[in-house]
Amino acid sequence: MAGLTVHTQPTTEPLSEGEIRAYCRVQDDDDLDILLMMGKAARQFCEEFTNRALLLQTLNLFLDANEDMNDPLWEGMRTGPYLNYYKNYITLSRGPVHSVTSVETFNDSDVATTMAASRYYVDNAREPSRITLRTGETFPTALRVANSIKVIYKVGYASVSLIPEPLKLGMLMHIAYMYDQRGDMKDYQQTLAMPPMIQKLYAPYVIHGGMGSSTLMATG
Repeated sequence: MAGLTVHTQPTTEPLSEGEIRAYCRVQDDDDLDILLMMGKAARQFCEEFTNRALLLQTLNLFLDANEDMNDPLWEGMRTGPYLNYYKNYITLSRGPVHSVTSVETFNDSDVATTMAASRYYVDNAREPSRITLRTGETFPTALRVANSIKVIYKVGYASVSLIPEPLKLGMLMHIAYMYDQRGDMKDYQQTLAMPPMIQKLYAPYVIHGGMGSSTLMATG
């Protein structure tokens, strides 16, 4: 299985206080702290829903050596270029990928080895992005079973102005919805449900096949 943790948190938020106040039509400061808290929650929800980081942040991705060992391959696809293609890349669990800091592997003695950057390249031509080995390169063998690969990489949009407008609008709608429904537990299941319009705004930006989809396998 794969695990994803935040190594370095973003230092700001994509929506300003003024934007949140204007959309929610709040002028006084009585509920300002709550609104800003909801703004952070809406951003985190958007990131989880779309698998897309909105602000620059550094992530740690941990992969097991036998990540896809038990996944069946289609009949007739076990030989030839497909097998090499299948084994020779790591799928990065969140985008947009800004850069890869390092790729480390761990053997059964828990000794870490950093792969030279010249051995791989980052494929950003598709989403989710991938770390792809260069021709003739292979991943190390005889790695420990759990958390045998650690990738540190930076994700997120370089500036707030690059964040797609539908995502910003969806977050504003989410904040307003949470603010209007605050303290209302009469029908909590309905209250907690995200309005369909927000889902429709987010849907085109969802990165599919990220978490747990690494195709790295180690043998030996």
